[in-house]
Amino acid sequence: MNQAAHLFLIFVDMFNLQQHATMKKNFIPTIAVITTIIFTSCSSYFSVEKMKSNYERRAHSTTIVGKMLSTDKHEADVYNSVRVYMNEKEVERPFQVIALGAYRPLILPLIRRERPRIEKYYFLRAAKQAYKLKADGVIIDDKNNYRIIKYLD
Repeated sequence: MNQAAHLFLIFVDMFNLQQHATMKKNFIPTIAVITTIIFTSCSSYFSVEKMKSNYERRAHSTTIVGKMLSTDKHEADVYNSVRVYMNEKEVERPFQVIALGAYRPLILPLIRRERPRIEKYYFLRAAKQAYKLKADGVIIDDKNNYRIIKYLD
């Protein structure tokens, strides 16, 4: 029996037994979990060019809220002082890894999928963490993990 048929049978059993008091409490959360599992994407890809362009656009854009809270200036400082690398070969100077980081945003698949969220904010979040640690760069390792580096010279 495939997964969809099994989930459907669970749903039917839950629906038939919803008259019980304990089942009434668990019905909506169970439906929410099943719906989340169904709509969760199993495979995803990330365009590096799109991620870089989102990072650059975010660093150079100004908004009304950003001007009031002075976050636009902070994001521009982060962009100018922290370099983002995709692998170790791009780093032309000797470096030391000073911290490991991960970007795992809260994702509700019914509202927004994971891919657009990571494409939009991953580089900026990694660079902000490096900026807080007064580091020189970030090496992106995979979908969620990165290394914060400091140059040795």
